[in-house]
Amino acid sequence: MQRYIGTRDFLPNEWKAMNYLFSVWRDLSIENGFEEYEAPIIEDVKLFTAKSGEDIKNQLFWFKDKGDRDVCLRAEITPQLARYLVSYGKGLKKPLKWFSIPRLFRYEKPQKGRLREFFQFNADIIGEESVYATIEIIDLAIKIIKSFKLTGKDFKIRVNSRKIIDSIIRIFKINDPLKFYLLLDKKLKIDSKVFLKELMALTQDYKSLMKLFDLKRNDLFKELKNKGINVERLKKIFDVLGNECLEFDLSIVRGLDYYTDIVFEAFDSGNEFRAMLGGGEYNNLVKDLGGEDLPAVGFGMGDAVLLELLSQKKLLPEFNKNSAFLATIGDCYKEALKIKNFLIEKGVSIDLNVSSKNLSKQIQYAESKGISTVYIVGEKELKKGIVIKKDLITGKEKKIKSNQGI
Repeated sequence: MQRYIGTRDFLPNEWKAMNYLFSVWRDLSIENGFEEYEAPIIEDVKLFTAKSGEDIKNQLFWFKDKGDRDVCLRAEITPQLARYLVSYGKGLKKPLKWFSIPRLFRYEKPQKGRLREFFQFNADIIGEESVYATIEIIDLAIKIIKSFKLTGKDFKIRVNSRKIIDSIIRIFKINDPLKFYLLLDKKLKIDSKVFLKELMALTQDYKSLMKLFDLKRNDLFKELKNKGINVERLKKIFDVLGNECLEFDLSIVRGLDYYTDIVFEAFDSGNEFRAMLGGGEYNNLVKDLGGEDLPAVGFGMGDAVLLELLSQKKLLPEFNKNSAFLATIGDCYKEALKIKNFLIEKGVSIDLNVSSKNLSKQIQYAESKGISTVYIVGEKELKKGIVIKKDLITGKEKKIKSNQGI
């Protein structure tokens, strides 16, 4: 009995790690004024093909239901968000600041950091065209990454503008815009000589274009501006958020079907992993699905790459460190249960022994779960009104009156 390819079994400690991610995502979003929503796991295939075309079916778990309808497991939640806005948008006060943590499914070849079933945090601001909405979204992304104890030295968010790329295509007379976009998208994954060779086939002015890729941010802004390209929207992002975590990267383009201007992706500084998150402005999606003409910006952050990075840097918490175990000696379960409930009222997370194991085995069990504190309740000690508190790290024991100070 093997699990399905590209999926994961979550044993309790592994699920604690997932809940840790969920709690950081959820708490930071709520603190920053975002509201949580959810959508069905199953959808009509047309919701995904309407924007991305029939080819998207190759990435979907889609099938016929018993009513002979084409349905699929959701591969992302943004189309569902757009459907919500088509159905309910006119009655909602804008801008909307929404987030969700959906379980998603994509029929892809499993590889490091990419699975067929995964969780993804999504945050979006809908109905505000100001660049400050985009700034707030990127600021939320930075806050979330830093909340996992990663610093500006551990990651970079690479930002670009699709409109700037479109201007470059026009000015440098790129003969095949789609091939140019695809070449940019793989720039960081291929050898520089291969990149140059493919670029030479797209424009005669490849030497001038190559110089742009070598310029530092401020010099790049200046050069683009000299060529008549509007850089003010992108420049405002750096003016407000600074440059500790941000880089201007002309190779960031993202999904051609969705994004309309600013796009961004976050990577670990060593470039060992896939992107931690990605997003941007997608101003046409709601309108294209039959809704209002609403500007929108957002990002998605999957769990797989983030967990790998946090594990590598040993930044995941010791989940049972602050938990306790209540060991019993003899026939004292009734009294131990009262003590357990008293401790829970005091805010202690506690596991009560229900076995017939001796004290040594019970302590070994607590240690195997990473628990550092054991309360020992025994028949003899209870007659004296005493409970023993043992620190498994130091080995020290302390006698406490069973009706106070526990």
